Amino acid sequence: MAATEEAYCEESRLSRILSDSELALWHANLAERSELTADIYARRLDRFCEEFRRTPKDLASLDPKGAYKMLIDAVQHYRGRNLRGSTIKGYVKPVISWLAHNDVTLTKKVYVDGANSTPTLRGEKTPEPYELHSVWRFCDERQAAAIALEAFAGFRPQVLGNYRATDGLLISDLPEMEADNGSKKINFKLTPPRVIVREELSKEGNQYEGFLCEEGCTRLAKHLEKRMQLGETLGPESAIIAEDLGEGRVLTTKSMYEIVKTPFRHAGLSWRPYILRRYFATRMSQAAGKPEVGLLESWITFWMGHHGDVEATYRVKKELSESLLDQMREAYRRASEMLQTTGLHRETNSQVRREFRAEAFISAGYSDGEIKSLDLDKMTTEEFRELIRKRLKLNAVGEAPTKPRQLIVKACDARKYINTSASEWRVATTLANGDVVIEQLR
Repeated sequence: MAATEEAYCEESRLSRILSDSELALWHANLAERSELTADIYARRLDRFCEEFRRTPKDLASLDPKGAYKMLIDAVQHYRGRNLRGSTIKGYVKPVISWLAHNDVTLTKKVYVDGANSTPTLRGEKTPEPYELHSVWRFCDERQAAAIALEAFAGFRPQVLGNYRATDGLLISDLPEMEADNGSKKINFKLTPPRVIVREELSKEGNQYEGFLCEEGCTRLAKHLEKRMQLGETLGPESAIIAEDLGEGRVLTTKSMYEIVKTPFRHAGLSWRPYILRRYFATRMSQAAGKPEVGLLESWITFWMGHHGDVEATYRVKKELSESLLDQMREAYRRASEMLQTTGLHRETNSQVRREFRAEAFISAGYSDGEIKSLDLDKMTTEEFRELIRKRLKLNAVGEAPTKPRQLIVKACDARKYINTSASEWRVATTLANGDVVIEQLR
């Protein structure tokens, strides 16, 4: 069946269901939670009735025992068609929902083996930055901006545009970004800038915030500046990702999927758009494992729109404290080095210094939690040395009364201390810059 014919058939199913007042009432109730789910359930209920030559009214007239037997038979029927458990579950759930709407409550659970199995995703691997980098040359400005928002901020496609294109991420949702229609330039007052996901765009119905890294800002700015150059005037209500040569109107979630998926296919990749959100979660979790970054897992949970400690506080106060926002911004900035795909083989001076200091603190006995609480970028050299001295409890001549004496030396010089028969030193650890920490034996 051609795509246009299939789409027409699906719309006919929905129209058929909605023509009945009781079914329309059921659909309207489901739509209060999710319009997408409501439409999917309506179409699948119509397919189910067509498959088993019943009407929705026939199903509603069943008693609990009859409904239970009918569903068990349906599961076995679908098994005979070699459908996956997750597909069978997709047909059974709408029927159970329709039965419940008609006060037909099942007293026994209908089991579907493999209902939560996703065999097509088992071999799906989260991409590395260099793999994501290979996609950019297949993107236009809009595609690159959409991919950047999903990969670098962790957003779902429906954040950029909802099911019916009635809402989506807007210019006003980036309060630290300015669109200058006169110069046709995008400016960021602070970097990385905040991105607010309103509760209307959140899958779980809770407002949350995230950030966008330097590379993401660059790719987003190119998309918005091109729209201004083509004559569009950007205002607070303009969509971040908009229709071609339009008036800043948002696009549907389905369109967002296509915008992202098209360059993947041109690059010869079978990725799903949702893999970008996995990319964000994976890279951020790896960054959180580095104590020198100072990133907390609870912050990642909040940025991805999940419920948690930060979200609970945010829900009550409706905003983050300035101090917490600053801490988050700095941690995200440091962690974004693992997200970005440009300059993959270039380490910044601050990154090298941060890793060196973290290794030194670990050698001195600091825990990961203690290191996370320190700002390794803003710390002066004297502050760094003083913290090391305090932890090692060194006296004025460098002797350690409670712990073995330690020295940081060049790798080539370490041999002078340990390669002798009467050596009183041993290697304790090797630092990120190649230097060696040696420890005096007692």
